[in-house]
Amino acid sequence: MQFKNLTTFKIGGPIKHFFEVENDEEIIKARQFTKKNNLKLFILGGGSDILVNDRGFDGIVIKYVGKSLSSTGNIITAEAGVIWDELVKFSIEHNFQGLECMSGIPGTVGASPIQNIGAYGQEIKDTLLSLRVFEFETGKFVNFSNKDCQFGYRESFFKKPDNWQKFLITSVSFKLKKHEDADLSLQNIRDEILRVREEKLENPKEVGNAGSFFKNLIIEGNKISAGLLIDKAGWKGKSYKGAAVSSKNALILINKSGKASSSDVYELSKLIIDDVKKKFGITLEQEVQFVGFEKKVAILGYGLEGQDAEKYFKGFGSEITILDRKYDENYLANLNSFDTIVRSPGVYRYLSEIIQAEKDGVEITSSLKIFFEKCPAKIIGVTGTKGKGTTSTLIYEILKKAGKDVYLVGNIGKPYLELLPKLTKDSLVVMELSSFQLIDLTKSPHIAVVLNITLDHMDWHKSKEEYVSAKQNIVRYQTVSDCAVVNSEYDVSKSFTEITKAKVVLFNKSKLEDKYKENLLLKGEHNLENIAATVAVAKILKVDDKIIKQVVSNFKGLEHRLELVREVWGVTFYNDSFATGPQPTIAAIKSFSEPETLILGGSDKGLSYDELGKEITVNKQVKKIIIIGQVGPMIIKSLNASGFRGSIINLKQKSMVKIVENAFRNTSGGGVVLLSPAAASFDMFENYKDRGNQFKKAVQNLK
Repeated sequence: MQFKNLTTFKIGGPIKHFFEVENDEEIIKARQFTKKNNLKLFILGGGSDILVNDRGFDGIVIKYVGKSLSSTGNIITAEAGVIWDELVKFSIEHNFQGLECMSGIPGTVGASPIQNIGAYGQEIKDTLLSLRVFEFETGKFVNFSNKDCQFGYRESFFKKPDNWQKFLITSVSFKLKKHEDADLSLQNIRDEILRVREEKLENPKEVGNAGSFFKNLIIEGNKISAGLLIDKAGWKGKSYKGAAVSSKNALILINKSGKASSSDVYELSKLIIDDVKKKFGITLEQEVQFVGFEKKVAILGYGLEGQDAEKYFKGFGSEITILDRKYDENYLANLNSFDTIVRSPGVYRYLSEIIQAEKDGVEITSSLKIFFEKCPAKIIGVTGTKGKGTTSTLIYEILKKAGKDVYLVGNIGKPYLELLPKLTKDSLVVMELSSFQLIDLTKSPHIAVVLNITLDHMDWHKSKEEYVSAKQNIVRYQTVSDCAVVNSEYDVSKSFTEITKAKVVLFNKSKLEDKYKENLLLKGEHNLENIAATVAVAKILKVDDKIIKQVVSNFKGLEHRLELVREVWGVTFYNDSFATGPQPTIAAIKSFSEPETLILGGSDKGLSYDELGKEITVNKQVKKIIIIGQVGPMIIKSLNASGFRGSIINLKQKSMVKIVENAFRNTSGGGVVLLSPAAASFDMFENYKDRGNQFKKAVQNLK
């Protein structure tokens, strides 16, 4: 069997195994064959919305062909194999309205919910009552309600990556209304729709096509015609090898010669996408589904985001390669051999190898970029040099307490992409955003929270200007319907207001109302900034003030952020391992009035310690400093230059057990031992969490 004989494009190579099924028993047998032979599965409807590679499909194709059609009361039920237009005809013959505007749409009833087909103001979601599916994973038949289908514009539950090609629809039921307008004939409406379609659309029986090749776009709530953009770009009627853009409708790509290859059509679509992007700054999205075009995807960096991206692209059947320095020192070689590179945050965006791959036509993206493109929910993004995690968590806890459908994602929450199937337009997503993530973002959150922007990560960024510019992407692409919540006490942060189109809400800790400062469990003046930002966001979202106060006052903070560990013989230990730069450490020092023994040092991030040295010298409660790690000599130099008169103990690369024991011996009762390193951890520990956990373990073992 050839795929080209089963699709309206009349394109596609051989099929290894092909099953036509028309009842439950045959479906179960097909599943057994699929599982026994470990075959890749493709479920075929009417073949009207797909482009199949000429290489064909090395797996099993299953097509449901049952065609029973019946009505009970105002409910019509059709098996999945019924031709869609036959269903529309049937509904009109029985004087039911609700489907007539979708006359002439090619394909089968079973395929229609997947794409949420629609035309002239009607969509499947408007009338679909329920459907029955076979779930290949479990081997069970399941009923779905309209709500279960999670319909969106040309989207549904079944089209999401995690669900794609996992369900065979066997029947669909529609709840329709009796037509009562004697002056308006349903048949006349149908005839007119068919006439218009014939006039404006290519008939797949005459010339191969898959209907609309591109989606219309929804931008700021407004629908923009993809066909109009393609037309204005000059592509309407143009040919490319054996393929062409329809002269009737620029949304449609056609098998003009009847002998077009899958590559002809695919390459033409890419040329159009690139040209529209260049001319109008808008990225078109293909509506057709590609079969046998598995992308060669490179996951660049295999941390949590890399693993999230791997799972996401596997859902599309992509060919995935993991590239990470841990596995191969030459991991950046041959990047131009991939279709897509998914960059993890720790990998610098502007490495020469990545830039060259991009010039060679490779798509460079990230989990975050994909999430922003696909997320139907409103996003609340938080950035700053310190306080991102605390602020994000506070916002999340308040919104959860207020009964919102809210999710916390990113470094302190769930992975981005795995969450996509659960989100709706009514959901809220809260995320902290680092400069590593923001550097190539091309879409900004609905609510952007800008905390304190001071220098950090100078070992990663080429300059201060690049660091600030990366941070600015959180507001750069906002619209007038968005909000920017900005800390007015920092000049750099305040400058963000000059580049956003959003409504600006300024905050600072000095203007925070006293009622939000009462009975706080959070230590530190800097946390008042985080609370002030949180309150501003909560008020934008109209959260009850009682809820705000309750959550703020009961919030204990995050692990490794000024975390109380234990008191031993009058000495209190605090874990602030998350402080990987001087500014968070300065804030931590200011949080205590007790005599302090401060543990400082770690790996080099290209930062200056002069300001920290001055602050420690001025701040008389810091009595002793234990120096560890690679940047120890730099810190000591800054302390000496500032005239620090306390004790400095240089332990260099000692174990955390030795460090804690030394700190304990050198701290009097009533004092505080504070691990707030002001440096990264990678010279001695796996990461800041590992450093903090080793500290806590060593403290717990003290006697």
